[in-house]
Amino acid sequence: MATAPKVDNEIQCGFAEKAVADAMVEKARSLRAFLQGEAPEGERRRSPTPTVDKMLKEEGFLRMLLPQRLGGMGLSPTDFCRVQMEIAKGDPAISWVIQIINGTSWITSLAPDGVQDAVFGDGPQPVCGAYNPPGKARKVDGGWIINGSWPYMSGSRQSNWAQQGVVLEGYDGPVVPGISMCYLPMDSMTIQDTWFVSGMQGTGSDTAVAKDVFIPEAQMVLMDERAGQIDRTKRHFGAPSDLLPAVPVVRTTGIAQLIGAVEAMLEIVTAEAPKKPVLTTIIGPRTKSGAYMRDLGEAAAMIDTAKLILFDLTAKLDRVGLGEEFTLAEKAKQRAGGAQMIELVHGASESLMFQAGSSGFALDKPINRYWRDISMALRHIQNIPTIGYEIYGRNLTGADPISPPGAY
Repeated sequence: MATAPKVDNEIQCGFAEKAVADAMVEKARSLRAFLQGEAPEGERRRSPTPTVDKMLKEEGFLRMLLPQRLGGMGLSPTDFCRVQMEIAKGDPAISWVIQIINGTSWITSLAPDGVQDAVFGDGPQPVCGAYNPPGKARKVDGGWIINGSWPYMSGSRQSNWAQQGVVLEGYDGPVVPGISMCYLPMDSMTIQDTWFVSGMQGTGSDTAVAKDVFIPEAQMVLMDERAGQIDRTKRHFGAPSDLLPAVPVVRTTGIAQLIGAVEAMLEIVTAEAPKKPVLTTIIGPRTKSGAYMRDLGEAAAMIDTAKLILFDLTAKLDRVGLGEEFTLAEKAKQRAGGAQMIELVHGASESLMFQAGSSGFALDKPINRYWRDISMALRHIQNIPTIGYEIYGRNLTGADPISPPGAY
């Protein structure tokens, strides 16, 4: 088995240079019309089209967060968000696939050396994953036997590896609470066509099934190991992303694409305003309606505010990657900031659909697809506002936490 390149266990450099990041943002922007054109077929297929799949792999969009030592680009959280917002303006489902694969591939780069050697020994690899409901792992000589069925495997058709949550059975070693993670080649599993939903249809978030799949010891990460934690003792350590906390990065960058999608909705409604009349009135075009202009301005302000929060949060994450401390209080505040962004995106998207009118609900209208994709993604468990606010409130008052700090 090949071994991933070794680096010294100190932070060697910063994130990707601005020129690299700016080039990816421009590339994403240039693909907007292409992605919009492919989106209807992606919805019909319920997964990215072959043309989009080819583009994602050839243009590097599946390795933007992966550290440079593993053949990735090593973008900062801020620059990754900038790219994602532009991709989402073309097709939110594709930005979701990019988000899941980049996030899971990067988290894999935080795993123990054995995992990194196995997954990235032959170069950068796209990794997807799911953890709930977990599969089961049975200890055998030299490794583990894995069985499980994992739904919601976004990007399953674009990935070569999967990070799957498992619980242990028949194991007489130390008791390990919670969910462990195993790493399986995608070709060791079968994909069941189960993704029938109203939003994010084009993500290919089907069910992966493993039946009696053997993996060696190195491809299992038990909960008592330091997976996903800062571990300077590893051979594979030294990128700024090795200092970043997994959950805040994945959650915050995941919201960026929703902001990009609702910006696309705003563009559509704004372009229509001088042309569409206010029906049942003598006002004429909507640009002459104070009510419509007020609502449009409010929706735009909501989006502007969400962007301000987003880039404030990602700026902190960028600094953490360069060595700045990230306190528990700051993590709790970040969680609430995520909740605030979700409420702003939700409010803006609903307002814009009222302004678009009933014609906006026609399935062939792009605004309808943006709205459905946003509506579904807003409900991801990491995005539920009430949980984020409660975590922040409890931290402020010193009340008992409802979630482990690692999940903030």
